[in-house]
Amino acid sequence: MKPAPENYAIWPSVVPAGRQTEMTIRANENAFLFWEGRAYTVIVIPVDSDVPDYHAPGNRTALKAIGHNGVLQFHFLFSSEQEFQLDLYDGERLLQTFSVYALESDLYTLRPLKGDLHCHSFRSDGRRDPAALAGHYREQGYDFMALTDHNRFAPGAEILDAYRAVSLGITVLRGEEVHAPGSVVHIVHVGGAEGVADTYVHDQPRYLRELEECGKALPDTLPPQYRERYIKAEWACRAIHRAGGLAIFPHPYWQPAESRSYNVCNELIPFFFQSGFFDAYELVGGMGQRGINLSVALWNDLRAEGVRIPVVGSSDVHALRKYGGDEPFPNLFTIAFAGQNESASILEAVRRGLTVAVEATGEGGRREYRCYGSRRLVAFAQYLLACYFPRTHRIMEGEGVIMRQYLIGEADHALLNAMTGRADAFYRRFFGREAPVLPGIEQLAFEEKWRAVQMEGPVTKGGSIALYGDHKNKRQI
Repeated sequence: MKPAPENYAIWPSVVPAGRQTEMTIRANENAFLFWEGRAYTVIVIPVDSDVPDYHAPGNRTALKAIGHNGVLQFHFLFSSEQEFQLDLYDGERLLQTFSVYALESDLYTLRPLKGDLHCHSFRSDGRRDPAALAGHYREQGYDFMALTDHNRFAPGAEILDAYRAVSLGITVLRGEEVHAPGSVVHIVHVGGAEGVADTYVHDQPRYLRELEECGKALPDTLPPQYRERYIKAEWACRAIHRAGGLAIFPHPYWQPAESRSYNVCNELIPFFFQSGFFDAYELVGGMGQRGINLSVALWNDLRAEGVRIPVVGSSDVHALRKYGGDEPFPNLFTIAFAGQNESASILEAVRRGLTVAVEATGEGGRREYRCYGSRRLVAFAQYLLACYFPRTHRIMEGEGVIMRQYLIGEADHALLNAMTGRADAFYRRFFGREAPVLPGIEQLAFEEKWRAVQMEGPVTKGGSIALYGDHKNKRQI
C-alpha cells in the first residue's frame, strides 16, 4: 500500500533507545512550513507502557518546539525499545500524529530489507524474462530477490549480465530449486557460488559417488519407503553448503495437480526438521492459503517440541498475472535484518534467524499483514510495514519501470544510474544515519512571498468570506 500524502515528516523515524536524539519535523510541501517564532507542542506517548486508567493516562510527555527556518527541532530521549506516537499541536489544533520506533543497539545497527527467496523465470517454468523479473520486483518495493529456477543455476547470472553496465538498487542472489532425480522433495538453494543441480544433470558418476557418502546415520525410526528421499535431501543440502549457499525447505503442503497429495507427507516432514540439514523453513510460500495455514500450525507444533529453525516467506511466483489480490507476488515475502543490502549479509541474517515471514492480504487502505517470527522482530516489522516500506516502495517504483525499459533500449544507463541510490538515501535519513534535508533560502523566501499575498486576501470557505484578522465581520457571498 502506498502512503497517503501527509503535511509533515519526522526525522529520524527510527532512533537508538536510551540516547538523546535531535528530532526534526519539516513540511512535505511549502504551504505547511512552520511559522517563524511560533510555539508548537509535541506530546510523546510510549505505546508499551503501564496505564492503569486509560481514561486518564499519565504516560505522556509534553514538549515545546519553536518554529525556526520553516522547521521544528527538539531533543528527546526515547527510553526503551518500542514504538512511540508523537502528536503535534498548533495551540489546541492537532496537526498530525507521527510514529517513531526506538531500538536497542544490536537491532539499530541492522538494515531492514524486503525480499523474496524463491521465484521462477522463463528459463524454467516461469513466464517472465529473468532480468525483466528483477525490474518487476524493484517496482513492487523489493530490496532483494533470489531467482531459483528448477534445476538451473545459470539464470541468476543472466540478470547480472543484463545489468552489468549499470548500478542496481536491488540485490540479486543466484539460486536454484533442487529436486534430485527420483525424489519429489524440493529444496531451495540460495546464494551459493555454484550450482548443485549441474552435478546430477552433467556429471552423473560424481553425483552417484557423493550419494553413496550420504545416509550413514539414518534415523532408526525412519520408515523404509522414505529412506531414498531422505538420503537425496542430505546430498542436496551438503552440496548447497559446500557451495556456500542456504538450503531452504519449501512448500511441504503444496498439492501438485497430478497427485493432489501433499508434496511431503506429514509422516516424513518431522524427520527433515530433526535432521539439521536445512538453514531455514519457507513458512509461507507456494502452497495456497490452506497449505500456509497447515504450515503455520506445523511450525507452532515444532516450536512446542523444541525445534528451532529460521523462517522465511517467499512467493514461488511463476507468472505475474496481476499485482495484488490473492496472488503470491507481491503478497508473500521476507523481511531480513541485515548489516547491509548485499548477498553475504542477507544470507547471514537468514542463518541467524533475523527474519520475519510475511503474508499480505487486501489492497490499498485495506492492506493487512500477518507476520511470523520472534515477538521482538514482529513488533518492529509491523511498524516498518506501516511507516517505512510503503515509502521505499514509492521511491523504487519508477526505478523498476526504468530497469525494464533499459533492457529493451527505451532508457539509457545514465537515467537508471541517476535513479539508483534514492532508496538508500531515504533509509539513511529515516534511521538517522545522515541529517534530514532542510528548507533552503530560496524555498523559505518563496513561501514567505506567497504567504504575504495570502494574508492580504480574504479568509474564504464555502459561502463565507472575511479578511484575515477580521473574522467577526464575515459576510455571505
